[in-house]
Amino acid sequence: MEKHISDLVKTIHDCKMTNTYKMSWCRSLVEWSVKNPNKNQVHFDELSPMIFKYYWNQSIFFNLNQGSNPLEKPTIHQIVLTEIDNYQDKFGNKPEVFSRIQNKIEIDIDSINICLRRYVSKLFDKDQKIYQLSSDGLSLELFHSELLVEYSDILFQLINYRWTRELEKINSSPRISKKVIDGYREDIKRTSGLNRKFGKFIEIENPQKKCFITGETIQDGDLSIDHVIPWSYIYSDDLWNLVFVSKSQNSSKGNRIPSEQMIEKLESRNKKLLTLFRENDIRNNHSEELEFSIEKDLLRNFWIGCKG
Repeated sequence: MEKHISDLVKTIHDCKMTNTYKMSWCRSLVEWSVKNPNKNQVHFDELSPMIFKYYWNQSIFFNLNQGSNPLEKPTIHQIVLTEIDNYQDKFGNKPEVFSRIQNKIEIDIDSINICLRRYVSKLFDKDQKIYQLSSDGLSLELFHSELLVEYSDILFQLINYRWTRELEKINSSPRISKKVIDGYREDIKRTSGLNRKFGKFIEIENPQKKCFITGETIQDGDLSIDHVIPWSYIYSDDLWNLVFVSKSQNSSKGNRIPSEQMIEKLESRNKKLLTLFRENDIRNNHSEELEFSIEKDLLRNFWIGCKG
């Protein structure tokens, strides 16, 4: 491996972090190089939207903390969260990947640039010859950007690993490594075909299709399936966490953590559903997962973790 790259690998692997700025910075440099082959002059105006994108996707879908102090979020993360609030006030709570909404929001590029210049850009000292900052500290010249492209797969994997390790220290959320990787993607999907896949099984215990939240019968055309423990936390579609709700209740519920009363209600539903599966001799991967979740008390354990 080229010394230029081995120095970069060592820095990514060994650098100390109190937040995830350094990994977002490294990621943006590699991504920029891949998207701009044969170029080496880059302004922070080009890097800041990429970093905003990483935090947007990780935050709006998975609500991951990005710093070790839960009472004081990193400034860039705060900027993203503020814009998420603004977006949802205007367009509703449905999460969308950055690429689909980037024309509907205003990114505070100047503030992100200032944070990068003040806290992040000096990560690599001059001896490592990764890049050289301009006199104003808002642009840089990459040395051997072609090597960042050549070794991009290795670098992305290492950055993902370090980012995941840092997030695991400050979040109780499961499947963090997958969330980090998917946080870069622009095709995150939440509930693909839930009615088709799970509806007939939920209906075994709830043939009248009553809303789990209100107890009222759901009218035709208003039926939806919802995750009791938010999908943004558990990042999985499992029968033991899915119920019928009206579309209005689903949209208003958002990503709120359920009450213990709701968890107890779902625990009771799951036991009844498993009994009905056995009585009707239904055995498939859903029944096995349901039985396993009850044996291991997955629902309550995930709920406790979700509460932090």
